[in-house]
Amino acid sequence: MSRIGVFFSFVLCFITTFINAQDISLKQAYDLMLSKNGEVKASSFEVKAMEEEHKATKGLRLPTVGVSGTYLHLDKDITADLNDQRNMVGGLLGMTNPAEVLGNWDFTLLEKNLGFATADVSMPIYAGGKINAANKASEIKLALSETKHKIKEDELTIQLIDYFFKLKLAQEAVQLRQEVYNVILLHNDQANKFFENGIIPEVETLNAKVALSNAKRELLAAKKDVDLATTAVQNLIGINSISGLTSEFKIPTFVKPLQEFTNDMLTENEQLKIIEKNHELAKVGVKVENSDYFPKVGVSGKYILWTDNLPLVDTKWFVGLGVEWELFNGFQREHKIKASKYKILQVEEIDKQARLNLTTYTEKLYNTMQKELEQYESLNADEALANRLKFMRTRAFEEGTGTSLEVVDATLKLSEIKIHKIIALYQYNVTYGELMVLTGKTASFLNQN
Repeated sequence: MSRIGVFFSFVLCFITTFINAQDISLKQAYDLMLSKNGEVKASSFEVKAMEEEHKATKGLRLPTVGVSGTYLHLDKDITADLNDQRNMVGGLLGMTNPAEVLGNWDFTLLEKNLGFATADVSMPIYAGGKINAANKASEIKLALSETKHKIKEDELTIQLIDYFFKLKLAQEAVQLRQEVYNVILLHNDQANKFFENGIIPEVETLNAKVALSNAKRELLAAKKDVDLATTAVQNLIGINSISGLTSEFKIPTFVKPLQEFTNDMLTENEQLKIIEKNHELAKVGVKVENSDYFPKVGVSGKYILWTDNLPLVDTKWFVGLGVEWELFNGFQREHKIKASKYKILQVEEIDKQARLNLTTYTEKLYNTMQKELEQYESLNADEALANRLKFMRTRAFEEGTGTSLEVVDATLKLSEIKIHKIIALYQYNVTYGELMVLTGKTASFLNQN
C-alpha cells in the first residue's frame, strides 16, 4: 500500500474511533440498547410473528377457495354387457337372429383413462363458538407476546442500570484512588526530604513507601475494573466505545412511602399482567371445550372446470350444506372442560402468590434504599471528621510532632469513607432504578438522570 493509502487508512480509523467514542447518558444508553441489543431484537421478532399468526386466525371466518384435479388410469374399462337381455327381447319379438337386428349390447360406461378438475369453495357457518374462541385466544396470545417483550426490555433495563452505575462507580473509584496516590506520593517525597534533613528517622520513610506501593496497586486494579465495566456496557448497548458518562448518581432521598410503591407494583408490574392474560386464556379454553357440545355447520361448492372421459357427469357445478354433530364421545368433553376449569384455578393461585412475592420484594428493595440513605448520611458526617483528622495529622507530621504512619492512616481512612459513599450511591441508584422499572416508571427514572 502506498504512503498516501496508509495515511488515509489511519485518518479513517481515527475518525471512526472518534465518532464511535462518545459521552453518553443513561437515557441515551437505554435508547441505544432498545435499537441495537440482539435480545431485544429477537423478542420484537417474536411479537411480529405472533401478529401474523393473529391475522392468520382471523382467516378462519373467511371461505377457503382452491382448485383440484385428478387423472386416473384403471386396469380396464367399466362396461355393461346386456347381450343376454338383448336376446331375451329378440325372442319376445320373434327374431331369429337378435344380434343381427339389434346389434351389440355390450356398452362401455367409463373408459379406463379419465380425469377431471374442479374449483372448490368451503366456508364454516357455525362451529359452536370455537372460531370466536380461537380468535379471542389469538388476540390474548398477541398481547402476551407484547407483554413478554416488555418484560425482556425491563430485564435488560435493570441490567443496564446496574452496568451503567457500576461503570460510574469504577470511574469515580479510579479518580479517588488517583487522588489518594497523589497525596501519598507527595507525602512520600516530603518524608524523604525530612529524612535527608535529619528531621525524621528512616522508619518513617518506609511507612510512606509501603503506603505508596499499596496506593499504586489499588489504582491499577481500579483501572482494570473500569475497563471491564466499560466492556459490559458497550456490549449491552451495542456501540464500540464510550468516552464518558454524563449521568450522575442520584443523591439518596426519601422518595415516597412504601405503600405507594407497593400499590404501583400490584397494578403496573408486567409479570402480573402476564398472569392476568393467562387467566383470560384459561377462560377461553373452557369455551373451546364447551363448543364440542354443539353442531358444526358449513357450506361447500364445486365447479367442474374440465373433464376427460366422464360421460356420466353432465353437471357443471353443485353446492351443499354439511352438518356434523358428535352426540357422545366417551365423556371426553366433560373431562376436558373440568381440566380447563382447573387451569383457571391454577392461574388464580399463581396470581395470589405472585402478589405476595412482589409485595415482599418491593419492601426488600425499599428497605435497601432506606439503608443506603442512612449509610450515605452517616458517611457524610464521617467524611467531615476524617477530613479534619487528616488535616491535623498532616500538620502534626510537618511540625515534627506526628508520624508518617499517622498521616497515611488518616489518608486511607478518608479514602475508605469516600469509597463507601460511592458504593452507597451505587447501591441506592441501582435499587431505586430496579424498583422504578418494576413499577412501570422507567421513563420517569431515566429522565431524572
